Amino acid sequence: MGTPSIKNRLSDKDLLRKQLLSTATVDLFTVDTAKEYISTLGDKSIASLVLSKRKKSPLIQPRGGFSRFKDQRFLTQELVKAGTDFIPLTIDSHTRHNDYISAGTLLERSELEDKNLLNGYPLVNHGYKVSRQLFSDVKKPISLRHGTPDARLLVEVALASGITEIEGGALSYSMPYSRTYPIIRSLLHWQYVDRVCALSSTNERPIHRESFGVLTATLVPPVMVAVVSLCELLLAAEQGVTSFSVSFSQTGSIMQDRLLAQVLRKTSEYYLKQFGFENVSVYLVYHQWMGSFPYNYDMANSLISTSAQIGAMIGADKIITKTKEEARGIPSVQDNVDAVRLVRYVLERSEFDTECLKVDLENSNLYRQVSSVMDAIFKLPTQEFWSSVSLAVTKGYIDIPFAPHECNKNQLITRRGKGNGIYILEPGQVPISADILIEDSRAISDNDKLKSKDSMFNIMMRDINFMTEQ
Repeated sequence: MGTPSIKNRLSDKDLLRKQLLSTATVDLFTVDTAKEYISTLGDKSIASLVLSKRKKSPLIQPRGGFSRFKDQRFLTQELVKAGTDFIPLTIDSHTRHNDYISAGTLLERSELEDKNLLNGYPLVNHGYKVSRQLFSDVKKPISLRHGTPDARLLVEVALASGITEIEGGALSYSMPYSRTYPIIRSLLHWQYVDRVCALSSTNERPIHRESFGVLTATLVPPVMVAVVSLCELLLAAEQGVTSFSVSFSQTGSIMQDRLLAQVLRKTSEYYLKQFGFENVSVYLVYHQWMGSFPYNYDMANSLISTSAQIGAMIGADKIITKTKEEARGIPSVQDNVDAVRLVRYVLERSEFDTECLKVDLENSNLYRQVSSVMDAIFKLPTQEFWSSVSLAVTKGYIDIPFAPHECNKNQLITRRGKGNGIYILEPGQVPISADILIEDSRAISDNDKLKSKDSMFNIMMRDINFMTEQ
């Protein structure tokens, strides 16, 4: 059985790194460049320390990335003024696909034409020396947001730039973002990423890693969110990562959000302990609604405010914000600033006793679903855990609704049901027994009693567009 183990830690990282850098045109740096620079940063710039010292309200982080340095710098300064806790650095699509030549060409044209022709910041092309200047006087942690199946070079440059939080993972950044990129290759590349993050850390100031639990953001059942986050957590722990965030996005059901948050915390602790990774600190990140957004500004702001309150209710350590422009186009700097201020306003006026909201997790349907799938993955006939995870995708144990990847079975069918939650209608090859799925069937059945019969297509579209003005 290929279960998580420290024995799976990369031993030939230096050789892999030499091969990687020999094919890349980047500012020259050594193995110690990132670690030495990060050691000069104050504690307020270290993501893991900021998360560990969170008090009552969740920390706030928006998104945002521009191709030109001056625009990214302006966004950073304005977000600092708005009171955000984390600064985002969102990467452009060409860099996400390792196409640094196209990214460089469009960066040059952006400068010549005085406009942004990329949908994010081309970090590799700017290089770490320039990018350090983005945040030279910013006393807040920087978070790398991208969507890259092979993030090895990108993360090397990010760490050398002083970025102390790296989002993503082999599953969450390949299945929703790629059609053909081999899962097994992504798993091996993210082993490298996690190992580099661990080696750039110290015991007191670890580089922070974060899973992207949003996945496709389209009718993904809580069990799949949890399984993917847990796999990426354990894969990172194998490579020596000691600070990690599991995450998920607003489901549309306050009840499911509460339960999923507690199950993620409980199962993270359980599996880390089971496999001997008890030195890993785990945090919870909550993404505001990631599905189809309402076009009307009042409704959009209401949705943002509500999800901020839910984030506080579930005890999230950090909230990733959205803006009222989500249905209309790419948010401006002012849109992001307004969103940060709105969420800050709500959080400062929302206090919840999260202890009184806890439920009997181990007897919950979701906890049993997660345990069933994870146990099946651990029992697969492989030698290493990454191989077990790869095989789990191939066999359909991990199946993400609407994921474009050719290895995804797309046999798992979900519906909205009781309380507007997301429930499993057909499990496909996901190893959950019928007796565990009874509650999901009842939740869907109860919901159908309240609605007129309709075609499956119309039901699906209604479920997908749940938050829009229909």
